[in-house]
Amino acid sequence: MGEGRVFTVLLRLGAPAMVSMFFTTLYALVDTIFVAKLGTIPLAAMSLAVPLYFIAMSLSKGVAVGALAIMSHARGRGDHKQAEKVAKATYPLAFLSISALLLLALPTFNQPLFALFDNHPQLLSESSSYMRWLALSFPVIGFAMLSEAIFFSYGDTKTPMLAMIAGNILNIILDPLLIFSCGLGVEGASLASLLGWILSSIIMGRALKNRGLDYPCLFFSRKHLESWPQITKLGAPVAVSMLVIPISFIMLNYLLADFGPAYVGAWNLSTRIEQMVTLPLYGLSCALVPFIGFNLGLKRFDRIKEACKSVLLGCYVIVFPTIILFWFHADTLIHLFKPSPEVLEQAIFALKIIGLGYLFTPFELIMTSLSQGLKQPKYSLSINCLRFLLLRIPLALLFSQFWGGHGIYISLPVSLTISGMVSFLIIRHLLKEWPAKDENLYEEQSTEYTLEE
Repeated sequence: MGEGRVFTVLLRLGAPAMVSMFFTTLYALVDTIFVAKLGTIPLAAMSLAVPLYFIAMSLSKGVAVGALAIMSHARGRGDHKQAEKVAKATYPLAFLSISALLLLALPTFNQPLFALFDNHPQLLSESSSYMRWLALSFPVIGFAMLSEAIFFSYGDTKTPMLAMIAGNILNIILDPLLIFSCGLGVEGASLASLLGWILSSIIMGRALKNRGLDYPCLFFSRKHLESWPQITKLGAPVAVSMLVIPISFIMLNYLLADFGPAYVGAWNLSTRIEQMVTLPLYGLSCALVPFIGFNLGLKRFDRIKEACKSVLLGCYVIVFPTIILFWFHADTLIHLFKPSPEVLEQAIFALKIIGLGYLFTPFELIMTSLSQGLKQPKYSLSINCLRFLLLRIPLALLFSQFWGGHGIYISLPVSLTISGMVSFLIIRHLLKEWPAKDENLYEEQSTEYTLEE
């Protein structure tokens, strides 16, 4: 990462990361395909549970990204002991952050929450069933994400990719068996996903041990407390910025519920397809984090700038065909789920509208990775708050007064466009101002690590 040709290194890092992100999303898409066959109510029930899944993901991802930035920077400086210490401390911290969410596996805790959106008895029952195994998967997903971060800090994105592929194959096999053959319905979808995540975690865990790499400890030790402040300092803004996303999803579900289950279900379908096509962009941008962190340790800002330009080009290679695909073939994509006619109509409109918002998205993705790699996650936090809380929700409320449920869909491309433009300005600021600021910060951190040792 410090010497090779920038484009080649990013391609080796980014291509497997894109595939891995694709298969991470495939869990939810496969579940949605089979659950959609059960009807509108099960599909809407799944939509209500998804934000809680993203909350758990956000908390684990915050720890993973914070640890990744520290480990990559430490490896760039040649401080492998520091990287190992951080890696061992990650899982107890992640588990502590998501432990309260495990209670959502119990109907006593999840049903009152879902009742805030809709008191329909069948919807509450289906949501609770889906949540049972979904909540139990949170610690497993957290372990997989932290193992992935450790591999990324070594520049290995292939092993996580292979693990995610294996887990998804198991999920695809189990979904129809558990949902239809065993008669578990929507509950079978979340159980199949849990078993798939377990397989992915086992593969990554064994690979870390067999190759003698750093390994996240499963149990708490007092030594971990030494690394928690560093991880939290970088990871907390990332977690909060990601938590904004499920919070906004919850609010949007609440607004869409006023227009009926078809609008909620259609939003679920359209976002699933959108994630399948666009989340590989996140995989490509994720390759920037260890690359930037490593070269920050080497103080090679020329390589950091070149990397941002290369990833921007790669993102637009994906974005332009995606916009065309969504606009001209939305009906073909939605038909894959075989939804009811009312859901089909709304989902086609939503998917077309979603595509229009991705013209400026690459700038936001690069800004997020750049800020995390430079240990300045406050910028990604500010842009997420801008897009989801200051733009998306107010615009959804405003537009719904004029265009009903469609207005809520329209708020997405408008908020994406504005946040993308602001992200472009932040990128310019970071690439121009940060090299000068890093001189003093580097000295402070070197002193801090010396004192800790």
